[in-house]
Amino acid sequence: NEQSPRMKTVVKKLVKEGRLEFINGGWCMNDEASTHYNAIIDQMTYGLKFIEDNFGSDARPRIAWHIDPFGHSAEQASLFSQMSFEGFFFARIDYADKDLRVKEQRMEMVWRGSKSIGKDSDMFTGVLFYHYNPPPGFCFDQSCSDVPIQDDPRLFDINIKERVKEFVAAAVEQAKHYQTSHIMFTMGSDYNYENANLWYKNMDKLIKYVNKVRNLQPI
Repeated sequence: NEQSPRMKTVVKKLVKEGRLEFINGGWCMNDEASTHYNAIIDQMTYGLKFIEDNFGSDARPRIAWHIDPFGHSAEQASLFSQMSFEGFFFARIDYADKDLRVKEQRMEMVWRGSKSIGKDSDMFTGVLFYHYNPPPGFCFDQSCSDVPIQDDPRLFDINIKERVKEFVAAAVEQAKHYQTSHIMFTMGSDYNYENANLWYKNMDKLIKYVNKVRNLQPI
């Protein structure tokens, strides 16, 4: 309601082209332990209807996202599968469970949320590696103290090679604990993006120079 017609047009275009994607789409990330299933269905319906009314059916979220609820229930997975979600990601699990999953490369799984529904309730599920934070050393919000990506030749402390090396090392370390060929980096955290320009400026540089390394180009 507060955006200009031009901004609304730009955002809708990005959504239509698949360059901006909504995840979860409910009014909130509901609790899973003490919430009645009627309330879960109601709040998800309210949020998903808002997205469809404003962005159309192409914007329908396909991924469920519960990075902050404490603990997870089979019924939640069952409900999400019946809402046609294709995947489910979360961050908070018991520390002993996570430690074992990390060691055994079981940070991803196919979760069957309902015995009675059977395979129709199966849903790809992943546990986030760094909670819902960026890899250590790569927080770029105004409240963070991590070193930014310095690539301006006028600066005496250019650090592209060092920072790219650190980032690639973080990716390799994370990949050791997953069986699939894609991993997810969460870039952000609680109360982040208060100054979004800092985040995007540094992430754009990371993408640029990491891709150069991948393509064996000098940096």
